[in-house]
Amino acid sequence: MPAPEVLYRLQQKFRKKCDEHIFAHQPLAIPSEEQLSLSSLFSLSHHIELEQFPYWHNSVAPGYLEKADQYIDNTFDIFGLTHNFGKTIDWHLEPKTGKQWPRKFWSKVNIRDGFIYGDPKFVWEANRLYVLPILGLAYLATKKKKYADKFFILVTEWLEENPYPYGVNWTSGIELGVRIANLVWGLSFLRDYKLSEEHKVLLNTFAYVHARHLFRYPSKYSSNNNHAIAEAFGLFLIGVYFPYFENASKWRDFGQTVLERECLRQILPDGGSYEYSSTYLSFVFDFFLLFKIVCDNQKIEYDRAIDRRLEKSCEYIYCLMDNKGNIPNIGDQDSAVLVNFGLDNYDNFKSILNTGAMLFCRPEFQQDNFPDIKSFLLLEGERYAREVGNTEGMPTTHFLKESGLSIIRETIRGKDIVFVGNATPLGMPPLYAHGHLDALSFTLSVEGTAILVDPGTYLYHSGGRWRSYFRSTAAHNTVQIDEADLTDMPGDFMFGKPYEITEHTLSEDNGCLIWQAGHNAYRKLACKVNVNRKVVLVKSEEQIVIEDTLSGAGEYAVKQFFHFHPHCQLDIYQNKLMINNNGIRLEMRFAEGMDIQLFHGSEAPLAGWFSNAFNHLEKTNTVSAETQAIDSIKIITSLHFIEWK
Repeated sequence: MPAPEVLYRLQQKFRKKCDEHIFAHQPLAIPSEEQLSLSSLFSLSHHIELEQFPYWHNSVAPGYLEKADQYIDNTFDIFGLTHNFGKTIDWHLEPKTGKQWPRKFWSKVNIRDGFIYGDPKFVWEANRLYVLPILGLAYLATKKKKYADKFFILVTEWLEENPYPYGVNWTSGIELGVRIANLVWGLSFLRDYKLSEEHKVLLNTFAYVHARHLFRYPSKYSSNNNHAIAEAFGLFLIGVYFPYFENASKWRDFGQTVLERECLRQILPDGGSYEYSSTYLSFVFDFFLLFKIVCDNQKIEYDRAIDRRLEKSCEYIYCLMDNKGNIPNIGDQDSAVLVNFGLDNYDNFKSILNTGAMLFCRPEFQQDNFPDIKSFLLLEGERYAREVGNTEGMPTTHFLKESGLSIIRETIRGKDIVFVGNATPLGMPPLYAHGHLDALSFTLSVEGTAILVDPGTYLYHSGGRWRSYFRSTAAHNTVQIDEADLTDMPGDFMFGKPYEITEHTLSEDNGCLIWQAGHNAYRKLACKVNVNRKVVLVKSEEQIVIEDTLSGAGEYAVKQFFHFHPHCQLDIYQNKLMINNNGIRLEMRFAEGMDIQLFHGSEAPLAGWFSNAFNHLEKTNTVSAETQAIDSIKIITSLHFIEWK
């Protein structure tokens, strides 16, 4: 840890000690403000007329109103769990375990051990107050007072049950920032609801305690990842919409400075995520998008380089997405969204492209659900009278240098083939928290039907061996030497010494598309193996050839892993594997002498599992192909397109 971070950590520790002593004797003094910038808040949605949304009555409104009624009944969906809290919500309950997190001073709550009370993410999900924008929209659509009343009941109960600064819901700054964002956007939909003086005091109290904590305990140095963005965004929103607080200008300026700086760091020049996670990009993108929306709405000048990075992210997503709107998972996936507009993390990718089509006049980004509800709510003022784009003429290759990805798109027998080659670095240094050991892995889809996949993430703090497995080398479509990981995993959100990507190219030769990548991760072993992978799409022969070249010293074991979508049916005979997914049939041929094993939901060893969302787990098929090597070896595996309906 560098000296400046050591000093920062010591300062933070001293502040925590001081706060613990102070709050043990007296509560925080809240400024007695009764004013509220209602016009500014309501201006975020003043343009919205839900009747003008093309799909509102037929498909969108019923779902929103049903969800709002569930919230009135205190029923929440939490990572696939439907939980009814009863008459009052226990904001400290982990619904999966049924245990309560302790209500002690926030820094004394150990969130890293998810096996005592449960995974804190299951508590935080309800406490992000995703309920508020849905209740606000339900009120905007129906003008039924019960929805707005419930909005303020929940905020009141939350403050009463989470007195600052006690409990698990004050332990992570990202939760505070997301909570403020949902409060602000939820409020913006209540423009026709008469707020009482008590409501204004309530909202000011809520904003003040959040701002105080965020400004006093910012994430820096090794913690300067998406947490820092969320914290800065929360402070920026409070500074803008609660400007009468003494420190409001400091909060706003600090938040804007961090957001402008971090956009150019955490969104790479090619539009990818610096955390090397595709689904985290969906989450992070929205912080900068909503920052831009607020700035435009409030006539605040900001660094226009943010616009250019947002457009590059749209290009990145557009390149990765297949013709059914699917995005391959890369790195951690925790299903996070910023503001709850009724879309999940994956649906948000399409919405991002629809938004990009409007903001940047890029009709090719438009998706088949254009305009979706989120892009309508945010940008209806832009209107959407633009020609619907398509993918005709889209380049067959995309080389994303900074993100470490190569995309090959080709058409075989009229079907769209999308291959994504992964040569990403380990993750965002110095902890590499949300990266996976996936170097030289790849995914493959045919006409929007997933064939070879990244298995996902499943759980965080309470994951245990599952957390280790889903991050491991063996959980990706890559090569493993002597059953060793590419690097060690000293913690759930930490990796050891990073490896280097030694080669990454994408080229075309004699009608063939060629991806090549290599790394030096296994130079650490006694056999000192360099690993290089070459993948060639030979359109004329309707096949993909995978050539793994290993150069080392002495004897070592080589194992290839291939993970298939759960819908794929597999049959192995001799050195061939028949693959069938909904009429898409391929044949995988392995090199002679390889020991082929099929795992389906195996627990010893862990293999044959798939997680397409946080807390989701299902059985799938994983194939390993193993052999022994001496010094150098070349292993050729091929995929042949047989037929599809």
